[in-house]
Amino acid sequence: MNKITKLIQLLFLAAVFTNNVTAQTPVSHPNLKWEKEEAHSDEFETLDTQKWENDPNDWGVWSWEPSLAYVENNELKIKMIQETHRRNTNYGQNEELYYKSGIIRNNQTITYGYFEAKIKGADRFPGVSPAFWLYSINQPDPTEDGQAKYSEIDVVELTQKEWDFDKNEWEGPEAIDMNLHAVARENGQLVQIRPHGKPEIAQNKWYADFDPREDYHTYGVLSRADSIFWYVDGIERGRKENLYWHLPMHITVSMGLRNPFVKYVDGVRYPVADSTTTEGFPTEMACQYVRVWKAVPQIQATESDYENVEFGKNKGLTFNSYFDAGSGFRSTSEMEVDLVEKNASGETVKVAATSQAVIKGKAAGQTSVFFNLQGVALSSDLEAGHYYEINARFTSSKENETVELTPIKNILVVDEVTSLGKGLGSNIEIYPNPALESIKIKGLQKTTPVTILNIAGEVMMEKNIDPKETIDVSKWVNGVYLAKVSHNGVVVTKRFVKL
Repeated sequence: MNKITKLIQLLFLAAVFTNNVTAQTPVSHPNLKWEKEEAHSDEFETLDTQKWENDPNDWGVWSWEPSLAYVENNELKIKMIQETHRRNTNYGQNEELYYKSGIIRNNQTITYGYFEAKIKGADRFPGVSPAFWLYSINQPDPTEDGQAKYSEIDVVELTQKEWDFDKNEWEGPEAIDMNLHAVARENGQLVQIRPHGKPEIAQNKWYADFDPREDYHTYGVLSRADSIFWYVDGIERGRKENLYWHLPMHITVSMGLRNPFVKYVDGVRYPVADSTTTEGFPTEMACQYVRVWKAVPQIQATESDYENVEFGKNKGLTFNSYFDAGSGFRSTSEMEVDLVEKNASGETVKVAATSQAVIKGKAAGQTSVFFNLQGVALSSDLEAGHYYEINARFTSSKENETVELTPIKNILVVDEVTSLGKGLGSNIEIYPNPALESIKIKGLQKTTPVTILNIAGEVMMEKNIDPKETIDVSKWVNGVYLAKVSHNGVVVTKRFVKL
């Protein structure tokens, strides 16, 4: 093989790799439209110190050491060591400290988007906390109530070993913390917003069925203008209203010191000299990647639920969709949804029916509209080549952009749908509803394809279900789910609630 041939092959492989990286999507929302933020993302072939700061100013009761953040075998490693040293702290000058750790912090800031990392926790427990998080730096004092001076989103903090007041015992390594912190102006004063002080605003905790020290898992957060959502391995594990987290923040990967090496006295954190040990140190966490995306303004719907599907004039047509105004933006209009008659050339003949989804001022979410088909002509009565399609649109605050649904064609309007339950039993029902631990699907007459989605459109389960089969939902986050039961091209959709 000559050098030119080798060069061509290398260039081809590089192009394939580049396309694969560009095509990456979040584990939890693969079907939405995203734009990759390369300036905030890294596959960690090397430690790019033009992108990442690894020697920021020290804080807390340990010190940052640049050499303890490094790349090895295409992984970011953050190490903590026991090393007694002295430096100035917030509680005194030339104080003795006992541990050093690594950190990387992105040099650029970002506020909204989807943030994901694949991490394996450190083996030392208790005592250290691997973390993937975002925080603001040096923001001005707010001038109005409700504004923040400091914003911090903890995508994940592992193995913190906090006290479980409900069980009256210490937590194990399976406790996953996904919290918020802020300093905000309320009643003219700056106040602390912390997880334990305001849990309804700032605290999320999830108990995993795995040990995060033993293997890699993906941890993600979706920060929108209205809400913040947390994900572990693509499944939602927490959500909060976005009240104070609108500042530009730096993406950070680090490992901090925790109990028993830290204590609090009157709200000030101090090292615990008597607990200092080399046992379990050095210890390190591993991070395979950090990836960041921004959502593109969009309307998404499941085409197969409508295209070439019959809808009876006796029951009408319910159209379900998901909209996103784009990361950091909101809809400035309601969503207009039309059932349109088109001719063979794809030109509009007339709007046969119209409806509206109330989304003005919202950032993203599920929508549902209903078309009364009583005054709509049957598809069989249309002129040759004519057909119905569904159109939808709204306006995003992102540059006043008009956002449109890719038209869904060949909607079939009939007098009465008689085949909807054929082969599926006379009635498809989910029970119990609401559900706590498990559900069954009543009305199945044979093994049938079933897909269950959460309210954000994420697939929670997709498999063939036997008529007597029990579906375990005990580990799913509480909320509304959609079960889609398919048979002979007909889809029956049922909602149920997980408590």
